[in-house]
Amino acid sequence: MQSVVALSTTETEYMVVSEACKELIWLKGLYAELCRVDSCIILFCDSQSAIYPTKDQMFHERTKHIDIKYHFVRDVIDDGKLKVYKINTHDNPVDMMTYPVPVAKLS
Repeated sequence: MQSVVALSTTETEYMVVSEACKELIWLKGLYAELCRVDSCIILFCDSQSAIYPTKDQMFHERTKHIDIKYHFVRDVIDDGKLKVYKINTHDNPVDMMTYPVPVAKLS
């Protein structure tokens, strides 16, 4: 059962970036306690439309309806704790879980 309904794919991807950010901060804290290493987190996203609102504070007509709680990721980026980079869809290993993978790509 869905807890949130998104009105666009951009909103969906942005929500995923925000949730991934929260999980990465928790994992970073755990790793820092175990290994005493503290570094910047790098998050890869294949949606340019989801990356753009994380870097630009201006509201756009297509993103003005996004709930403010998802803009948490902007503060984390401004603090220098997280960097979001674009990854090509063909290079994204997570897509193996959601899209069919040709045999040639596996070998």
